[in-house]
Amino acid sequence: MLRKTLLLLMLSVSILASAQINQSKPETLKLKNHHGGLFSLGMRTTISTFNHGSWQGTSVGAGGQFRLQIHDRINTEWFADYMTSSIGKTGNRQDAHIGWSVMFYPLKDKTFTKFMKPYLVMGHCFDYTKVAENINPQNSKDRWSAAIQLGAGNHFNITERFDLTLIAQYMFHLGGHIEAHESEGVFQVHEHEGLSLEGHLLFTLGINYKIADLW
Repeated sequence: MLRKTLLLLMLSVSILASAQINQSKPETLKLKNHHGGLFSLGMRTTISTFNHGSWQGTSVGAGGQFRLQIHDRINTEWFADYMTSSIGKTGNRQDAHIGWSVMFYPLKDKTFTKFMKPYLVMGHCFDYTKVAENINPQNSKDRWSAAIQLGAGNHFNITERFDLTLIAQYMFHLGGHIEAHESEGVFQVHEHEGLSLEGHLLFTLGINYKIADLW
């Protein structure tokens, strides 16, 4: 899954970069010094590291996002991710995130002309998790919950309109959680009710292209 996701991301980067280099006509979208209203589309790959309960593991997946910048220092990102991972040799875990983030640019530069543009990020998402046994999918548990995430990121501006973005965040799940145990080939799933601040690290690499200036 990781290899296919990275290959797809690299192919998309190559196509967009080639389009920028080979573009013979001036860009029709002229970015202003004040960047409120910029709308962009992109795709992403996400790695989630878990370290709780009796299971430690890594989920890898892909997704997409769009951005709408509302101020020269404030941007918003709306995203969806789908990730999978193995639990030992007998089980699997599936996660889906649908949510939004607010990005704050602390530096004075309002443009996207410099190669690096760091930012702070916080957001909220709805999270779906399903844990199941491989040979017996009926032996499973699933749940919906909400989550909040905090972290930092950086745009690597290939051009003023096209960027690679790397984000590191910590996600806190608000609600019950699911634990899986594998012991001597026996797969067990337990669901824990009540408030839990189960959390994990998220690392996201994305590509984005600004397609419109809406105001």
